Amino acid sequence: MSLIFALAAGFLGTGLDSADATRLGITATPTPTATATPSPFSRPLVFPPVNTNANVSIGIDEVCVQVLNGPCTNMWTYDGTYPGLTIRRPTGQRTYVTFTNNLGPGAGEMTVHNHGNHSSADSDGQPDTLLIPMGGSRTYTYEGTEEGNNQQGKMQFYHDHRMDVTGRNVWMGLTGLFIVDDPADPSTLPSGEFDLPLAIADHQFDLKNQIPYVFNPNGVTGDKFLVNGVYQPYLEVGDRKYRFRILNASNFRTYFLELSSGNSFIQIGTESGLLPVPVTRTGMRMGPAERLDVVVDFAGELGQNIYLVDGLTGTQMLEFRVTQDLTDDSSVPATLRPLPDIGEPSVTRNWSFDQTEGHWTINGLRFDPNRVDARPALGTTEKWVFTNPTAQAHTVHIHDVAQQCMSRNGGACYPYETMKETWYLAPGEVLEVKLKFTDHVGMYMLHCHMLEHEDDGMMTQFEVVRANPTPRPRPSPRPRPTP
Repeated sequence: MSLIFALAAGFLGTGLDSADATRLGITATPTPTATATPSPFSRPLVFPPVNTNANVSIGIDEVCVQVLNGPCTNMWTYDGTYPGLTIRRPTGQRTYVTFTNNLGPGAGEMTVHNHGNHSSADSDGQPDTLLIPMGGSRTYTYEGTEEGNNQQGKMQFYHDHRMDVTGRNVWMGLTGLFIVDDPADPSTLPSGEFDLPLAIADHQFDLKNQIPYVFNPNGVTGDKFLVNGVYQPYLEVGDRKYRFRILNASNFRTYFLELSSGNSFIQIGTESGLLPVPVTRTGMRMGPAERLDVVVDFAGELGQNIYLVDGLTGTQMLEFRVTQDLTDDSSVPATLRPLPDIGEPSVTRNWSFDQTEGHWTINGLRFDPNRVDARPALGTTEKWVFTNPTAQAHTVHIHDVAQQCMSRNGGACYPYETMKETWYLAPGEVLEVKLKFTDHVGMYMLHCHMLEHEDDGMMTQFEVVRANPTPRPRPSPRPRPTP
């Protein structure tokens, strides 16, 4: 059965004009009709296969995945599952990942961004150059080091980053996890079978259980919440501590995570590694592409069912069934990982995540692959100031290096956001971060990770240059895709 999707929908009144619709291959289609709701918590939580090898080969394939009751769902996948194959590697070890594009002509060329990794520009997943052609392959190299040291342990994820259609490609299933293990992290944290990834995403299914993509520059959301690709699953746990590495894998939706028992999460890390000290939180907001590294203690809950709840919608997304009486030898230490010293900024740059003439922009401009908006020098530290004058939230993602928070709204940063690479920017907020450019020169991206904002133009690029750069020609950009 061939893949059915629509890149579309009623662009009139959404901020797109007819010329943009033609450029993006958009035709107006009705909103998909919701399918009948399956029985909640009737299926166990599953985890994608894990590959720990230094050389990994992944096919980008169309597969019919059993998500809901009834017909299976045609999805684009990494290695045949949704989410895709999990890559798990020790820090400091080089990893080669070869992706082969087996999709049909409707999908077009692909590119893969290892989100949160400190990659060379050629392996970062450029949106319009160094693409994976239909039937072709490309190998990405991930060094596992930064400025002569091992990268910090953390959960990254990889996804398609093709210009103009990132939202479509991720919606269709092109997401996978990449976990970096660091022996320098405290050994007392929950590990092994008690260290589990949770990728949360929403989708909209039609009456045939398909997921047609309906483009809307103001965000694409669904009414079915999946955890690791399973609709409202259950997980049997013991009465002890568990470590959950949580990814918001949605295109646009923000979540506010709570436990139905009223118990707290102990946040130990972000997408950039462990925090300096653990932070106790009863509720946690997370925007698209943010990650939360948390410990949940089920001690004293034997025989209880506890739910991971989205407080914004009241939806119970995952049921924890505390069915096992276990001995717990894990603990969360009072200190975790000090912040690295990246120096003081010598340059300040301002970035306004705005809306201009009906389109999402940065500093009033839509993305142009032939324009470079900043050229920071290798080895220097800069301060970047992000402002949001719009009525919608944005998640600001910077490629290449992690960033340290300097201030939020003129005051102190939240204790759980000391160092990150994806930042939630609510309407009216101002965020100051500092970042040091190390190891690599070349083109990198800055964009909103609410993917429809990005595809509508809220993206720009910067080029890391040597202190005395030698001019070099850029690769010729490929034509924009026309699905």
